[in-house]
Amino acid sequence: MKRLGCFLILVILLSANTTKSQNITSRDTRVWLGYVTQSRVSNRFSLWNDSHWVSHGFGILRTGASYHFNNKANVVTTLGYAHLWIYPAPGNQTFRPEHRAWGQTTATHKLNDFNFFHRLRYEARFKRTIKEDHLLNEFNFNYRLRYLFQTKYNLTQQKDAKQKFYALLSDEVAYNLGKEIKSGFRLDQNRISVGIGCAVKNVSFQLAYLNQLQESATANTFAMNHHAQFLVFHNFDFRKKHNPL
Repeated sequence: MKRLGCFLILVILLSANTTKSQNITSRDTRVWLGYVTQSRVSNRFSLWNDSHWVSHGFGILRTGASYHFNNKANVVTTLGYAHLWIYPAPGNQTFRPEHRAWGQTTATHKLNDFNFFHRLRYEARFKRTIKEDHLLNEFNFNYRLRYLFQTKYNLTQQKDAKQKFYALLSDEVAYNLGKEIKSGFRLDQNRISVGIGCAVKNVSFQLAYLNQLQESATANTFAMNHHAQFLVFHNFDFRKKHNPL
């Protein structure tokens, strides 16, 4: 119970930090649905696919290939491509397409009943230009760096349980970089989420509240979005026992 209490204290501290944003000019309530898969094809390689839809926000399809280092920290590096459809600004009708080359490295470790997950992601973003609610054959380009820290607390103590429940807390911060970004480096957004999940065999179902603080075009002004988030994680294993790779 002491460990669970520490977990709840972290939730309160991070949530309080989010509400102290300098100047919030808009707020929105959204639904976030996502499906994430990892398909192991050998001991070293797997395929990554995920899709997300966020009301009033965006839709994304992302794919990639992963290399597993199979070390103690379970380090995995992935390279891939994503395509987005970004919702139009209020009063407009044109969705903005975005092509995104991306790569990430993840690592995990455990401490008692806590599981920790780290992810560093790089994105090269090619966003179509829109003028007077019409797409132009031009692109804006910038880089983005994202770091995610997540911790899960095991609520189910029985190791042989068919259903294992957990609580989760995560924080992800993202920064834009590039010539088109003012000063070449700028905060993009911060996402804090807290929720619960259930793992059944190779599938996990996760329900969370996600608070997104996103910097607007005007410096030091922010949009705050509240999300009800439901994610499904599905792991497939196509390895053959005699495959050494």
